[in-house]
Amino acid sequence: MIQKLLNKPLMIAPQSLETLANVEWFASEEKIAYNIYSDVAVIPVHGLLTKRSEFFSSFFGTTSYEEIHELISLALDDAEVNSILLDIDSPGGEVSGLFDLADFIYESRNTKPIYAIANDSAFSAAYAIASAATKIFVNRTSGVGSIGVIATHVDISEYDKKEGIKYTTIFAGDRKNDLSPHEPISDEAISDLQKEVDRLYGMFIALVARNRNVSTVQVRATQAALYFGADSVSLGFADEIADFQKCLQIIGEEKMTEDIELYKAEILEISKLCKLAHTENKLAEFIEQNLSPDEVKEKLLACTNTQEEIRSMVYYKEAAQENPVIAAAKARSK
Repeated sequence: MIQKLLNKPLMIAPQSLETLANVEWFASEEKIAYNIYSDVAVIPVHGLLTKRSEFFSSFFGTTSYEEIHELISLALDDAEVNSILLDIDSPGGEVSGLFDLADFIYESRNTKPIYAIANDSAFSAAYAIASAATKIFVNRTSGVGSIGVIATHVDISEYDKKEGIKYTTIFAGDRKNDLSPHEPISDEAISDLQKEVDRLYGMFIALVARNRNVSTVQVRATQAALYFGADSVSLGFADEIADFQKCLQIIGEEKMTEDIELYKAEILEISKLCKLAHTENKLAEFIEQNLSPDEVKEKLLACTNTQEEIRSMVYYKEAAQENPVIAAAKARSK
């Protein structure tokens, strides 16, 4: 099964590729799922990343791009979920399917906030996924980066000869037998594989530059290096240092702030509507009923159409310590 990792470009940290080459792989149909903490759906992105779930499974635990896509889609449709957190601990993996997933995450964050945490590593393809999130968290020892592409060809022809094994391959098309492990790789095959690695490298750089809103020059300058803790934040490849629990707390606080600002804007709009209709005395009633600005418009129009007489009395009182609009917004956000 390790043959699937050879002779093809991969987005994986090189040290992990050597480890994976010695792992025994087994087929598995086990499905991953997400857990909800308060209103945050936590989606695991662990181990080697593959396109399809049926390709690989091991005691390391692998994750497929199809599974991640499916879980994000479910979380986006889940009424109990307000935010999504990608819990990433991966050295990277296959290229196939990665760019489509990253684009999906990048577009989906307009529907619900999507965060990522390197817990403890988000390298190569895993970083491509993290970079598409609204915000990236790292803990003090976790790492990101390895923005590069790698391909490996194994030539076992000398081993075959030593073991007395001789392969005879019948093929049509001069390049059909390129990258065979039983023969030395040709210069033409090396050149073609390098071109594909370079093409994918350019795509990877452009993806990260777009997702992180940095220049391609800045991304290319990393030369696929790894960055840890505070260094990843100072270089712009992560946003904040936080462990998993702190990350959930920050997400909750940001959601509360967004809700307050949203409700504050709504209440100000309702206040303006009431003022225009000379129905300021109705403001408290509308807020208590948790009506939207559009619903308030409908009520005010209904009053006008039925010629209902609405009189307003405005009393001047000493201002409270907290702006009543902000206080109402906080109440609605709970």
